[in-house]
Amino acid sequence: MLNSRNLSALPRSVPALLASGAGLVVMVMGLPAFAQSANQGDHDAEITEIVVTAQKVGAESIQRTPIAMSAFSADDLSRTFTNNIKGLGDYAPNVNIGETNTNAMIYIRGIGTNNVFWSSDPDVTVQLDGIYLARPSVLFNDFVDVERVEVLRGPQGTLYGRNAIGGTINIISKTPSDTFSGDETLTYGNYNTIQEQAYLTGPILPGELQFSIAINYLYHNAYVENINPAGNSIDNANHGGVHAQLRWEPSDAVTATTRFDWMHLNEKPGSFAIPATKFAPAALTNKIAGNQDFETAMNSPQYWHQHDAGISEDIQATLDPHWNLRSLSSFRNHYSTTGVDADSTELNVAFAPMRFAETEASQEVNLDWQYSAFKGVAGLYYFHEPDTTVTSPLFPRGNPALKTILPVTFYTSTTVLTNAEAAFVQGSYNLTDTLAFTAGFRETFEQKSFHEYDSGFSVVSPPKQLTPTFSVWEHKNFQAGTPKFGLEWQVMPTALLYASATRGYKSGGFFPTQSPVSTLGTIYNPETIWSYEVGAKTDWFDKRLRVNLDGFLYQYKNLQVTSLLAPGFSSITNAASAGVKGVEIEITAKPLPGWQITANGTYLAATYGSFPKYTPPALLVPYVAANTRYTSTTHTFNAAGSYLDQAPKWTALFAVEHDWRLSAGSMFARVDYSWKDRTYYDPTNLKIFSQGPYGLVNSFVGYTTADDHWTVELYGKNLTNKQYFITMAANGGAILAGLPGAPRTYGVSARYHF
Repeated sequence: MLNSRNLSALPRSVPALLASGAGLVVMVMGLPAFAQSANQGDHDAEITEIVVTAQKVGAESIQRTPIAMSAFSADDLSRTFTNNIKGLGDYAPNVNIGETNTNAMIYIRGIGTNNVFWSSDPDVTVQLDGIYLARPSVLFNDFVDVERVEVLRGPQGTLYGRNAIGGTINIISKTPSDTFSGDETLTYGNYNTIQEQAYLTGPILPGELQFSIAINYLYHNAYVENINPAGNSIDNANHGGVHAQLRWEPSDAVTATTRFDWMHLNEKPGSFAIPATKFAPAALTNKIAGNQDFETAMNSPQYWHQHDAGISEDIQATLDPHWNLRSLSSFRNHYSTTGVDADSTELNVAFAPMRFAETEASQEVNLDWQYSAFKGVAGLYYFHEPDTTVTSPLFPRGNPALKTILPVTFYTSTTVLTNAEAAFVQGSYNLTDTLAFTAGFRETFEQKSFHEYDSGFSVVSPPKQLTPTFSVWEHKNFQAGTPKFGLEWQVMPTALLYASATRGYKSGGFFPTQSPVSTLGTIYNPETIWSYEVGAKTDWFDKRLRVNLDGFLYQYKNLQVTSLLAPGFSSITNAASAGVKGVEIEITAKPLPGWQITANGTYLAATYGSFPKYTPPALLVPYVAANTRYTSTTHTFNAAGSYLDQAPKWTALFAVEHDWRLSAGSMFARVDYSWKDRTYYDPTNLKIFSQGPYGLVNSFVGYTTADDHWTVELYGKNLTNKQYFITMAANGGAILAGLPGAPRTYGVSARYHF
């Protein structure tokens, strides 16, 4: 039976044909065959719809999911050589990926944090097959056997809860297959890049027990050349890992998937290597300060050793046609040691070694239901995480010209224990055939305990104690309720309008006092956000044009802001408030079969509403001393009206891709250009401590044989060799310095599939 829903899905020529007598004959006697033929002919002209599970109530098209999100299939990631979440910042709207001392800093719509030490929590969470990854040092692990990546923008306080105040990134693995198949991919590129990826899947007991295993190894030479003969070049890659799955189907109603992953890394991190300012005694560093070259002059060799391992059990059971039960259990272990030249010069000003050990265990149980007019999910969540950080910075003290140097050291050990429990429920009810109302609520309880031991300052040679040792013990409970309310209107089969009000929450925590005088201020409070959002997801011209648009307004309170005061010294305060508003548009078009054009654009106004007493790093004081917003007596800066960190006002992406179907196989070619406005790295909003507007050009060409066994691809990223900072630091060393993004890289990849 024809109605407005299935009529709109037919090619445009069909409604016109139906208006004639000949069309009536076709409709009565041969419409099924005609429609099938027409759809096959137009297949290449339709935009692909990715199926997602972001709402935790089963799979649904991304175009029918009433939240702002982007999704990238395995093919999308492969074609653009996006090997980990770093690459998502180029393609996902309003996503910025920074890094500090080997730790990921993820910002979505200006919501993120540069506080990545001492068991601090992220503002944007990363979930691997539903398992929360707590530590920012594990988030750059390479994608191995990924089916898709979902980027959810905006607070996800109800379904994902813990610390998803800015958004969530879901990494979903391929499901083990009952058909034996595999891939072997070898990549070689400049900087002596070598990457080997292998994937194998198949049945152990056909129809009942399947497995998959994926292996990845990546090596490349250093991106940043050290001109100091005493030092070494940095920002290389030398890591590998394995991801294995075992899927058991004891019945049609139950599946149990065991997943295991392991990664080992031994690299020389980029850290804050590129000098942005000069320092009179550092003659070698001054030669390259401010240059647009990937060079450093640091004297101390840097190191980064890390291993991560995790195991999880994912049990899903269909209780009846309407009810499903899911249990997610996991245990993870992380250990790393790092050492970075904290002054970023050839001088012996500061070197910061650190050891970090962490375990985490979690358990989540979800019960979801679907009826004709109502669907929803309810769940319980538990998280347990003890972690320990040991720092032992070594740095000299002397006069400003460093004519006399007094080596000084201290030892700090911090241990944080976190226990978190939560209960949540969210459901949608169809008020009419096209209008639905959504409501949800999550209640979170957290208990955190903190212990710091500090040896105090001492002179290394000759041994002499300068300040006494001390210990600090703290304990704090945190609690929050995070509701969500929403309306979704399916105006037509290809147009969805939605509006929502959502509360997000990030727990508080502790930071080392490094002072025996007082323990006051070691606790920082939770931050909260109310998000108000409206959006539209639309397809036009028989799904040849897709336009998704959303606008949002945030009321953000008690922001946790980190000040790096000196090597090994930090302070975290709660800014009073901030306001964030913006607009995002995503356009995909297939004007002709084989052609696809993608364009994304964002506008973001993310500013502090009230932050009267921000303490800028010591290195920034000379640049703000004459500013009327700086108070010299209190050494504070009034940051009201300043832009938030990592929140460029404008961003854009434009990509053109073409596919050819050949008698001997198929080819594709893609060119994309991403652009970001000025990005600030500190509430002072100093231009010298920011990255100016820049754009990146990437290009990809690939060929696949007719039997789909072989694929060869050429890639080139950052083709103009643009040097840009993804993070900057004023950490109390000698200079302002930055961590650059990757330089121009290019190479060839060959894949064999069977």
